[in-house]
Amino acid sequence: MGVSFDFKGFERVVRAVSRVCVVGLAVACTPVSPPVSAVGSPGCGRADLAFAGDVLLHQVIQSDAAGRPDGFAPAFAPITSALSAATVTIVNLEGPAAQDIGPTNREEADPGTLFDTRIYSGFPRFNYHPSIAGVLRGAGVDVVQTANNHALDRGPVGVDRTLAALAGAGLNTTGTVPRGAAGPWHIVRPVSGHRIAFLACTYSTNGLADPASQALGCYGNAPSIPTLIQSLAARPDIGGVILLPHWGTEYSATPSARQRQLAQAAADAGAIAVVGAHPHVPQPLDVLVAQDGRQVPVAWSLGNLISSQWRLEQRTGAILYLDLGRDAGGRLIAGSPRLLPTRVERSVAQGVAVYPALAVPQGAESLRHVQRVFGPDIVETGQCLAG
Repeated sequence: MGVSFDFKGFERVVRAVSRVCVVGLAVACTPVSPPVSAVGSPGCGRADLAFAGDVLLHQVIQSDAAGRPDGFAPAFAPITSALSAATVTIVNLEGPAAQDIGPTNREEADPGTLFDTRIYSGFPRFNYHPSIAGVLRGAGVDVVQTANNHALDRGPVGVDRTLAALAGAGLNTTGTVPRGAAGPWHIVRPVSGHRIAFLACTYSTNGLADPASQALGCYGNAPSIPTLIQSLAARPDIGGVILLPHWGTEYSATPSARQRQLAQAAADAGAIAVVGAHPHVPQPLDVLVAQDGRQVPVAWSLGNLISSQWRLEQRTGAILYLDLGRDAGGRLIAGSPRLLPTRVERSVAQGVAVYPALAVPQGAESLRHVQRVFGPDIVETGQCLAG
């Protein structure tokens, strides 16, 4: 069953992997006992895993990028240190990045710009210039979740070209596959001596057809998501499985019953963590107790990493950092959670960009919002990043 997040209790479970991060040292982290929460910022030290929220490039963000010689890069430059602070960093790219594919899902002439409202477009059917792939890689991203409700906004060819653009930039992907591929849906990455499988899925493709079965659904699949997790967790070459579901209700501050059911099933099947996307606002971090007694952190939603949605809860996000270790029974766990609040701002010089919250004048209200949602004990101020 689900339980409210008890950070002090969870600290006891992850004692073996908790760390104090020391700013400025080449080897930044050393084991401590008992664990200490929220000491230093991951952006100054290191973490095993980092998860950020939705990369949702609305029209104004694409327009800003089209007017600059360095394109999308300035939008992510202020957050690069925070995204680069982990061995593996994961984001959700909310929409295709399909080169020269227009709204009829056919190839058209290169418009010669990063945004022309037709080939490269905003809501309701997104398509981003494929240069976003290299920008994400340069900002410290390693794995991209491509299963989401906008995955088919440029049809099957859009999925193919998006995956090609991301692979060309050196990014791994999970949740969608090219036409004709039998899988796999997951990607495996080495993380601090462990081989971790990341598996993404989506609740919907906004009613758009998926004739080649390129997007993995979170619900109603055969095999089901829990069955896929169980199969991956049983493999001797995989140390742990992390589920990345695109789920929930947009703009809701609390997870739905359907989210809770899938998360519990994933934990029972062997997932070591579940990190969700789609609501576009932060939702709490909980710990589920799996059938075998393991404690599994679940971040229902980290909110937007970047968008042009301007309400406090929409422009505020969080980067979640986790470390890998063993529990008292020797089982691999993802623990020592900490969160770095982020905030999106727009300026004449920078355009729309995402920052560590305290790097901007109004960031304190975003910090307070993240503390309200997640609790203050695991929220880091990121002052070293704001300086």
